[in-house]
This record gives sequence, structure tokens and C-alpha cells, in this order.
Amino acid sequence: MNELSLRGCTAVSLGGYLQALGVLRVVASQADPSARLRWIGDVPALTTVLTSERIVEWLVREYAPTPIVSPWNSGSGFAGNGKSAAAEKAVQAFRTTAEPRFAELRATIGAADQVVAQARERGFEGGSLWASDRKADVVRMCRNAFPDKALAWVDAAVVLTTGDVQFNPLTGTGGNLGRQDLSATFLQRLAMVAGPNAAPKSSAAFAEAALFGREDVPYLRGTVGQFDPGRAGGVLSTPGEKHDDTGFANPWSQILTLEGTLLFASAVTRRNRASTSAGALPFAARTSAVGYSTASGEGVKGEQWVPFWERPAGLREIEYLIGEGRVQWNGRPARDGLEFALAIASLGTDRGLSAFRRFVIASRFGKVPLAVQAGRFTVRDDPAIARLREPYEWLRRLHRLALPAGVASLARRTDAAICDIAAGHGAEALRRFLILFGQLHNAVARSGTLRDQIPPYRPRDRVDWLMALPDDPELWIAAGIASLHDPAPERSGEAPRAASDRSVRALLTRVQRRTGPDRRTRTVWTDRSLTRMDLAPSTLIQALLQAHRIRMTFAGDPDHADGPAHPVEADGPFPSGQPIPLDLVEDFALDRLDNRRITDYLNGLLALGCLDRTHAHAPPSRGRPLHPALAALVPFFSGDARSHDRASRPQPAAPPTRSEGNRPDDAPAGHDLRPNDATSTAPRARPEWISKLGAYGLGPVASDVLLRLRLNGFLPVLRRTDLAAADDPTSPMRIDGARLAAALLLRVSAADRARAVRAVCVVPSQLPSRQGA
Repeated sequence: MNELSLRGCTAVSLGGYLQALGVLRVVASQADPSARLRWIGDVPALTTVLTSERIVEWLVREYAPTPIVSPWNSGSGFAGNGKSAAAEKAVQAFRTTAEPRFAELRATIGAADQVVAQARERGFEGGSLWASDRKADVVRMCRNAFPDKALAWVDAAVVLTTGDVQFNPLTGTGGNLGRQDLSATFLQRLAMVAGPNAAPKSSAAFAEAALFGREDVPYLRGTVGQFDPGRAGGVLSTPGEKHDDTGFANPWSQILTLEGTLLFASAVTRRNRASTSAGALPFAARTSAVGYSTASGEGVKGEQWVPFWERPAGLREIEYLIGEGRVQWNGRPARDGLEFALAIASLGTDRGLSAFRRFVIASRFGKVPLAVQAGRFTVRDDPAIARLREPYEWLRRLHRLALPAGVASLARRTDAAICDIAAGHGAEALRRFLILFGQLHNAVARSGTLRDQIPPYRPRDRVDWLMALPDDPELWIAAGIASLHDPAPERSGEAPRAASDRSVRALLTRVQRRTGPDRRTRTVWTDRSLTRMDLAPSTLIQALLQAHRIRMTFAGDPDHADGPAHPVEADGPFPSGQPIPLDLVEDFALDRLDNRRITDYLNGLLALGCLDRTHAHAPPSRGRPLHPALAALVPFFSGDARSHDRASRPQPAAPPTRSEGNRPDDAPAGHDLRPNDATSTAPRARPEWISKLGAYGLGPVASDVLLRLRLNGFLPVLRRTDLAAADDPTSPMRIDGARLAAALLLRVSAADRARAVRAVCVVPSQLPSRQGA
């Protein structure tokens, strides 16, 4: 057996891919039934008993072409009116030849002549050949009259349905690509290289170039069609440009390309849930305008996806693969190009396939269709795709609506990010999707028209975004905020304690949960967030400050936040959420992070949902001294980072340790710094602290903070003036009170809380008693 590298059939163009399939099809069906084909990247490798010299000789002298004729088209050479003289000449050449290898073709031409004569007798003529409402009847007559081997072309060119005819974008409109009739081109090229007047030496040179990429063979100047846009001619193809806009064709390439196209013959079946009124076109999809560049006003006819495999496969295997190929997304057949990409990236296709290449069939340079290569997609199981299943369905609902220009632009950019994730562009594409989905969701929230037509996105399963994008400090801060939540009600259907939704999503976005008379909770749009401001880089700190103030100070209806407090107890700090490393909290409080990135991430996470316990490794502690103001306040707000099922059980605090250099003079060596109440219960903050921090800074709360630390069994090593110095613009310890209040929304772990306590306090739980004092 020989493995022949078919470098003239590389799959960088649709024509090259189909040409490789055509080689296998004709060789396996006529010369070597044991022939196999596999792909090494974009290069096909044919395993066969034939040598490279023998396969060329066999093509030139023995190849029997599949009958490809289209008497339903006026340019096919059967009209007999002289308007397509070259096509009529080619048909006549094979009509009269006696060579045995053209017997099937000759019989099919005879059957086509009978169909044309009968159709004319029935009065089907009209227009250039047939009346438009009679073309389907002519196609049916062809199916009834043609030999079996000729039906493959009929099925590849035309889909007969219960109502009318449909066309396969792969073969244009019933075998026409603009003014080019593919069957006429096939017969003309066949006559040139294998017909009665063909020159064997020239034919062999064209075959070597078509199969093995021989570069010293001049191309034939003529129409190429949509399959090889790089050789189609036109603008910038030659120095003459429009004065010389014919293509660069190889006759054998065009013949073998059409032979390969026959493997994509359509079938009107219920395969893959296809309706009986429409054709199931193998690996064909509706177009998605993402993942490739388009021109203004460009018409797109559809997409053709072609599979690759690395294990040698025979003709019957490939016929089955293409005829019954499975591409599933979200439990249904993929419907458009984007769903194809997602299915391929999540193992939603047949086993044994290694990749797909996407071709978009678009009308460019006037009305000429061209198959534009739009990327190669590797078959794999990408865990990132699972994160897209739910938001993708919400996006599909949105695309069905009439969208304002701004929303439509964001929707297209979000789709493009999804396509990039499916194409394997990695974390950057996932990061872009997260940001764009948040921007899109906010744009819909601001559109009164759209809000009436689509509900807010409500995730069933929250995603561990930190595991997917672990090395971004701004994302950690955004996740720490977006994951904050109150415990779920203990009994199914239990109404929330407060009169309105006080979740972090309701506080920061125009989305709230509301419980109806049936006690079912629904997610709905609102005219504004509870903080009365939209999240933006310029409003981030004030929005977080206001959200924290509402949680700490007010209960009931937050619209009364400017009036007297409601008698119901305020919510207080969120009891659950993703713990954030204390060093990152300090970076946020001291304005060392990028507000724009935090805002972009936060909008995305609030829309998509965020898991409150990541499996990602937290950034390591830098071990530097903490800012005293942050260290003094963190114990009051963070609580313990406990899982929900342990939320009501006290947990032992980690035994603090303290360096000898920071130990107070009256604390003996070996002193145990655990609090008297050795539990995880945090000391309680005063409700007004957040408001005062935001308005006036640390000064008004410094004394109260130190007092409450002492009341909880801690001995602060700071004085009031140490904390108040944080308000001094000239002090190196300067910290913005509003930003500090915003940072205190974040939760930290028990170990980080103990670290904060050790930075500013000692606990005299085991100091020697002073008798007689």
C-alpha cells in the first residue's frame, strides 16, 4: 500500500477539500476499493495500491465520470437555442462518443433529451427555458428518467420538498453559480482532458498539478466558481485587474471538486428532527455573522462546515459520516454557524472527527458567490463551553426581537466572543464574553421596549468564574462583591424577611426578585437599582458605599432611605459570599486596582451569577503590614467565611500568633491571643459607621471602633489619633473613607480576620490576675 500526499488538494479552500473527497470517491468506486483517506492538518493523505504515476495514468485513460447534467437549467447545453454554444458543444461531444467509460454519461444525456422533449410537449417552456413555476416539475421528471448513478447530482443540486424546490448553497441555485452552470463546466473540462479530442500529455500534466501540487503547469484561464476564491480572478488578481477578470482553473481540479460535492447530496428525511418539508443538507447551517469579516451589503447564502479525521477512512465510512453526521448543541441539532462552533468545542459531534473547517458562502464582487474560509475548529471538550449554555439561550431569545442599534451591536460582539471561545482562543475570549454580557444585559435593562419582551437573565447554576480566570485581582474583587448573598429560606416558598429584595444584584442593578401572591419568586426588571445609580467606573465606589449603607442602616423599602429608619431591624453585612484575600481587599481600599476592570467584571458577574466558593487557589499573602484603619474595621464586617450548612455553628478561631517586635510591653512571652469567646462570631459594627465613613472619614468613628474592640475582649495597640490620621491628606497613612466603606462589603476568611486583629490588638484572656487591685 502507498500513502500519497495530495498536496494539490489542500483544504485551505472548499474546492481543495471537495477535490480530495472526489479523488477518494472515484478511486475507491472504480480502481481500488481498499483506498482510504485521512487528513494531516489540511493535507489529505490517500492510502491506495496505486502509485502516484499509476493514479495519474488511470485518471487520464480509465476514469469513468459520474453523470452530471442539469437539463432544468437554461445554460446546461440542452436548450438548443445557441445561447450556450460551448455547453451545447460539450453535451454533443459526449452524446455521440462511443467510448465505453462514458456509457453512463451518454445514457444520462439521452434521458435528459427525452425529459426536455416531454416537458416542451406539456407546455413547461417559459423565460429562458422553463417557466419558473415548472422547474420543480422538470426536476421530478429527471429523477424519474435518469439512471441511478445520475441521481447523486440531482440530490446535490436541488432539494425537492412537498411544496417547491430548495437549493443547496454548496451548488448554488440548482447547479448555477451566477451565470456559470456547473454541469456545463464539468462537461467542458471533461471534454478537454478526457474527451475524444483530449491531449493525453497535457491532461496528465493537469492531473499531476491537481493531485500533487505540481507548480510548473500553466493554469487554464476560465471560470473557477465559488469553490476557490483565491483563483477566481477579479480585483487585484492580475496587473490588468478588471480588464482581465477571468479565473485560473485546473480542469481536473474542477472535475474532481464536483465529484466530491456529490458526497454532500441532500436527503429529504426526518434525520436530526428535520421537517419533511425541508431538506437535511449535510453539515450545512444558517449563517451567523460572527467569526469572519463581512462587507457592507454582502449577501450570505449559508455556511458549509466540513469535517476532518486523522484515522484512514474508506468511502463507505465517509458516505455514512456525511450522510448521517451529528452536530448537537444543547440537546438539539446545531442550527447556525455559532451553534456548530459550540457543538464542536463540546464533543457534540461524531467520534473520530478531529476538526471542522467553516466556509461562509457569500455573494461578493456583484452577484458572484464565493466560499470564504472562516476558521478551523478543533473537536474537543472545552469546560468553558459549559459556562455558555444558559446565557446562550437567553441571547437567542434576545436575537429574535427588534433590537435598537446599540443593543444589536453589543449582541453581535457578545456572539463574536462566544465564537472565539469555541474556536479555542482561551481565557481572553472568556474574559471578553463576561464583560460584554454584562454590558448587554445592562443595555437591555435601560430599554423600556425590550424589558417588556424579555425577562432578566436568571442563572440556574452559578459559575466558578475565578476558577476559569484565576490570576486577575480585579476579578477577585468583583467576584467577592457579586457572590454576596443572604441564606436561602429554610422552607420552600418562605417569603423573604424584608419587605423588598436587598440582594447585591438588586442593590447594584435594575433587577429584583419579587414574590407574587402565589408565593413564587420571580426575577423582574426595575426602573432603577436600590442605590439609584448605575454601575460605572466613575460611580463604582459611591454605588458600593450606598449599597453597604442600605444594608447596615435601613430595612423595609429602601426608597425611604433618606427618611427615618424603618422599625424592622436592618439586614447588616452579608453573611455569605466568596472570601477575598485581605491583601487584595487592602489594594482595593487603597485604590491600587483598576476601577474600570472591576466595574466591567462586576456588571458581568451580577448578570451571569457567581459561585460563592471557588475552587481556585487564592493569590498568596504578601506578608506586609496591613493598613491600621482597615485592620481595625475588618473584624466588625467580614464575619467568618463558613459554608451555608455550618452557618449556625460556632467555629474555633485560628489561634493568633504575634511577633515579639509587635508585642505590647505587658504581654508575657507565650501569651495566648485568642479572644475570651473563642468562637467565629465577629464583633458587631454600629449601623451608622458606614454612613459616617462615607461622609466624614475615620475621625468620627475612631473612638467608637476602639471602644467596641475593648468591649469584645481585645486590647487595641492603636490610639484614636492613629486612626484619625488616615483622614489627613498629607499623611502617608491617608485612606479614603468612602473607598474603605466600600471595601468593607467584602468578606475575608477567619485566618485573615485573625491576622487583622493581630495587627492592631492583643487579647488579655490569659494574663496573670492582679490580686488586690
